[in-house]
Amino acid sequence: MRKPAMAVAAIALAILATAAALAQERFPARPVQVIVPATPGGPVDTAARMIEPALSSALSASIVLVNRPGASGTLGMQEVATAEPNGYTIGQGINSIFTITRISGTSVPFTLDSFTPLGNYATDVSVLAVSADAPWKTLDDVIAYVHGNPGKLNYASAGIGTVSSLSMQTLAHQFQMDMVAVPFQGGAQLTTAILGKQIDIGMVPYTTGAGMFASNKLRPLITTAPNRLALLPDVPTFVERGISENGLNLIMGLYAPKGLLDGVRNVLVDAVAKAAHDASFAAKVEAIGLLARYEDPTAARKRLETEYADITLLSHKLEK
Repeated sequence: MRKPAMAVAAIALAILATAAALAQERFPARPVQVIVPATPGGPVDTAARMIEPALSSALSASIVLVNRPGASGTLGMQEVATAEPNGYTIGQGINSIFTITRISGTSVPFTLDSFTPLGNYATDVSVLAVSADAPWKTLDDVIAYVHGNPGKLNYASAGIGTVSSLSMQTLAHQFQMDMVAVPFQGGAQLTTAILGKQIDIGMVPYTTGAGMFASNKLRPLITTAPNRLALLPDVPTFVERGISENGLNLIMGLYAPKGLLDGVRNVLVDAVAKAAHDASFAAKVEAIGLLARYEDPTAARKRLETEYADITLLSHKLEK
């Protein structure tokens, strides 16, 4: 009697194992939600909307983008970190959340180990900008003005713990400038404030300001790009002025909660890679000033670890 019972048990286990394997193979069987930890209109949101069609095609599933701004991006990413690790909730991560925000003293309720990196796919640089009719034509004009009028120039940033904030602090430290910081909720808002002359100057995401530079509504003074931008060939870079750009650009990537099943993880990682190399996606992002740059999960993690160490050293210099 034991042999038939054992046979039935073995068959049952085999059926369960097969069902589990089939369930894993069918991922995704419903829409995948992508949490975007930023306001609509800024570079983080724009990048997510750019890759959404290619990612949807790669997964053969609908993508639902959900904006969750606040606390320099940590609110949205916390939602990702605490989501069920089934692959149906992932997040549009940016490097600054794991580096600058943590180092700035902002309370961050997670670490990189709270997530499964799926790959980076694009980079957005920033441009120091003023309104088109501002009296400053170059960075040196700004430096001279601030030295003669300490504490009178106000600058916009996307808040403590962001790339724009660190970039401005770095400039202020490098050239001994006393300026007043005015935080905004995102890149789109700070750009509007500079355009409307509520704020004197600030680091504008290139994706947000490209059209305004082209139409001469904003004047670019210097960029955080590693090399001069093709569409702004006369605008110098931080590197040319002796400032490293490492950690001062937004690196866009996708992240899932930790604990994904290997099969689900592999599907998502492959889909991100396929979407990042999609020709139509690359053409769209390059057209608005984003740099289409794919990094696999291992390279993405390594970048964050390196940037964290570099920005920690930079922050110590800024505190002196």
